[in-house]
Amino acid sequence: MHYIHRIEWLAYGLLVVVALAVSLPLFPYRWHTFLHIAGAVVFLGNIIVTGAWMLMAERTRNVNVIHFSAKAVIRADLLFTLPGVLLVLMNGLVMVFDSWGGRDAIYQLSWISAALWIFTASGIIWVGILIPAQHRMVVFSDPSAHPNSLPSEFSSALRRWYFWGALAIALPICSLYLMVTKPAFG
Repeated sequence: MHYIHRIEWLAYGLLVVVALAVSLPLFPYRWHTFLHIAGAVVFLGNIIVTGAWMLMAERTRNVNVIHFSAKAVIRADLLFTLPGVLLVLMNGLVMVFDSWGGRDAIYQLSWISAALWIFTASGIIWVGILIPAQHRMVVFSDPSAHPNSLPSEFSSALRRWYFWGALAIALPICSLYLMVTKPAFG
């Protein structure tokens, strides 16, 4: 990822450290509730907006716009998705151990364990499929290599990103539903 500068990496790293620091179990329950919800808003907002943004960029058929957007998707993941995931996960776990039965709530069939498994599945898709597809989209949309049109490899990576991205959006929305409704299982 030579297009992301060192200073940006430092900023992204600092953002991760801050997200982890504010999520330490030193703060009151309501603080963790706020950060958990804020993380969900930032996380879901980013994954939905980047999908829409990439779709709009693709519709221009302009290689420069598409390449810029493909790089911006990766930056947005580092700036919003990663900290959002950390805030959701860390603060959610603090709340589980503080008020919802700790390990029992995670290991038993409950809305907490179901939401956590669904959220984890979304993360596996993101790390295992979406991030590699995003990198291929950047490489195959490079205007210096393909100045007038995009190669078929770009379209293949983009279709893969759309398909798995839709699933990676649907899963956390299901997890959010479980978090809000807290249905009884078993």
